[in-house]
Amino acid sequence: MVKAVFVDAANTLLKPREPVGVTYARTARAWGVEIDPAEVQVRFREAMRARRGTPQVGDGRAWWSGVVAESVGSEHPELFEALYQHYAHPRAWWVDIEALRTLGALARRGIRLGIISNFDTRLRGLYNRFALDRMFAVLVCSAEVELEKPDPAIFTLACDCAGVRPNEAVHVGDDLEVDVAGARAAGLVGLPYDDDLGWTAVAQQIERLGRPFLLPR
Repeated sequence: MVKAVFVDAANTLLKPREPVGVTYARTARAWGVEIDPAEVQVRFREAMRARRGTPQVGDGRAWWSGVVAESVGSEHPELFEALYQHYAHPRAWWVDIEALRTLGALARRGIRLGIISNFDTRLRGLYNRFALDRMFAVLVCSAEVELEKPDPAIFTLACDCAGVRPNEAVHVGDDLEVDVAGARAAGLVGLPYDDDLGWTAVAQQIERLGRPFLLPR
């Protein structure tokens, strides 16, 4: 029987209010750096891919400074700080309402909810300011616990915090390797989140897991 459902944060539960390339390019322009948002988006993805497997530590400034510099072609410290602070604020994000509706239905049936995220310590502030603690009793942030998905230990830690065994838990995330395969390697059920299909597809997968997950129609 499944007793807990964990979700990823960025790009699964929390979504940027606008494409990263647009935000980076607009902010860079204020410091005299002219760059096309589409090019920034490509550079950003490459910078993120290059750092895969390199954990964010603490506030993540050292990690993100490289991403910003490679994305916009500038190491201007005030430009970096402006972007860093932007993404520390709720105005940069929106919480997926369909996710809350789907997960809220589970919570009303006694399923414990939590977040497992590869994120720096800014996530704790977002968690509090969005009042996510009201629904998600567990928050396991990689920079706080010095473990990062897909390491099985971070999933095991989340299960310990929720008071469940790994075979009683599900993890939902947008990254097939980090979230889905990582969760399965730790003994959880790993379910993929696809932005094009949305939480309706996740709800259908959850329903197929069995009676404890049946959602209201």
